[in-house]
Amino acid sequence: MTAAATTDECHVTRIERAAVVGSGHMGRGIALCLLRAGCDVVLFDNATGRAADAVIWIGRELERQAAQGTLSADDAATMSERLRAAHEIDDITDVDLVVEAIVENLEAKRALFAQLDGIVRPDTLLATNTSTLDVNALAEATNRRAQVCGLHFFSPAHVQKLVEVIDARHTSTHTLDAVLDLVVRMGKTAVVAQVGYGFIGNRVFDAYVLEALNCALEGASTAQIDAALENFGFKMGPFRVMDLVGLDILWHIRREAGDAEEPGWALLGDVVARGDFGNKTGAGWFAHGEDRSVTERAEIAELISAAQKAGRVAHVPAESGPLDDHEIVTRCVGALAAEGQRVVADGIAASAEDVDTVFVLGYGFPADKGGPMTYGRAAGII
Repeated sequence: MTAAATTDECHVTRIERAAVVGSGHMGRGIALCLLRAGCDVVLFDNATGRAADAVIWIGRELERQAAQGTLSADDAATMSERLRAAHEIDDITDVDLVVEAIVENLEAKRALFAQLDGIVRPDTLLATNTSTLDVNALAEATNRRAQVCGLHFFSPAHVQKLVEVIDARHTSTHTLDAVLDLVVRMGKTAVVAQVGYGFIGNRVFDAYVLEALNCALEGASTAQIDAALENFGFKMGPFRVMDLVGLDILWHIRREAGDAEEPGWALLGDVVARGDFGNKTGAGWFAHGEDRSVTERAEIAELISAAQKAGRVAHVPAESGPLDDHEIVTRCVGALAAEGQRVVADGIAASAEDVDTVFVLGYGFPADKGGPMTYGRAAGII
């Protein structure tokens, strides 16, 4: 195979060797997933020593799984042997797939894809783990647009059962078939989405979170909102989810999207401006103790009060009094279902069933209610 070979002449049919660029929390989890799929895996990170640290972390995680009995000792040893760290990016040339897991910045990712395009084999597939960015724009940075797709893993990647496979404008059937086979080998469920901001999951989830923020601005406490939705059946309420993900990350995404002035998102910015990023700093919407306790914060009530006094609310609170749990659930789940309808109408999701699958597997929507679309139709809210 020469550098002049085209995708019409050769293509990867089964991914056996893979590389992950970026060895942070997501990169490590993705590498574990690739090992579970039976791949040889090489990790690269441009921060000195970080990939080697990730290899050590993965080895310990495999040992932990073997000790718990979720993985045999032989399998853990074999997987460890198939993993290595690369010292230079040129060390990842001979692979079937490269998964990019670097900072969520379009220009940084485009630069990486252009660099990879000149390094890897002509038939190597390139995938991005972006949760929001334009996969078409990443593909345009290469000379192999048909071999570029998105593989959006959910955090933590080695635990969550869902992967959004992003079918970009020029992604070939061969590329989709190879990555869909890989996801199955990982033991995960794939949902194919078209390119659009946030794809299926994050676009719809943003509508849900924004409605929760609006409820807070109308007088419901963060604890009440979370409790109402957890009683409905969510594994975790929206404010605890935001704290877990990282408020700084969410705020960066909102600013990049141009939503910083939206009252609900502006409230998020107020919290981030204090240096409170969630679990990672011990304080976000809630205070997080070393014993994993979660308690309300007076500071949040003060920020909400200040926003209300400044008139920064999406809706004027009703005169009938504070929001009750039923209204909170109806509004937040209704926002999910309504945005889900729009995602299907826009062609980002192939079906309402795909939206339901994404939310049951990726966002903790109660499985016994079938997903936001199924529930929304049954409850008459869409």
